[in-house]
Amino acid sequence: MGDIPSSASREQQQLNHRQRRAKSHKCQQCDKSFYFASQLKTHQVVHTGLGVHQCTRCSKSFGHKGGLKKHQLAHTGIRAHKCTVCSRSFALKSNLRQHQLVHADTRAHQCEQCDRSFSFASQLKQHRLVHSDARPYKCSVCSYSCKWSGSLAIHQLVHSDARPYKCSVCPVSCKSRRHLESHQRVHSFSRPFRCSLCELTFKWKNALRTHFLAHHQQQQ
Repeated sequence: MGDIPSSASREQQQLNHRQRRAKSHKCQQCDKSFYFASQLKTHQVVHTGLGVHQCTRCSKSFGHKGGLKKHQLAHTGIRAHKCTVCSRSFALKSNLRQHQLVHADTRAHQCEQCDRSFSFASQLKQHRLVHSDARPYKCSVCSYSCKWSGSLAIHQLVHSDARPYKCSVCPVSCKSRRHLESHQRVHSFSRPFRCSLCELTFKWKNALRTHFLAHHQQQQ
């Protein structure tokens, strides 16, 4: 009777089998490839910008069920993953790993076309789009395309009535975080836009532009 293979040897056999099998299912919108057509189909949701898995506690939605499950940990308040260097703790282990690079200051992934470097290969991959004309994320409603999934998600709000960003002071809600931040200056004394010629400050960039055209255009 032959020896019964140990669990370690079975895992090694499975690993060798996976390594021999070609990743023949390639995404047409990016450079990723997969062993199975089902994996490719799941991945392709990333390029639609559609969040089919909706959080029941907030307005966020996700292309994959796994992303929703991870996100929902944020609503529990449980931060089980603690940094051994400082007092910070995180709901997700992946967030802890990313945070710990702050203490290591390791940026091993260097861009070949500029002097930028990154802690993660995924960050470098996203950065490389700056140097290319590729716009892999395409709107399913109009002809808009862009370089990053976050930009597509913001754009697609144009085609909906959703206004997920709500002001904490008044009933106003906005379609993007940028618009909410701009609105919230109504409730504050912040005037971040300064005239370079007379030192007047303004809450909004368009107010600074109007001031400049009215008072300083002839000085240029």
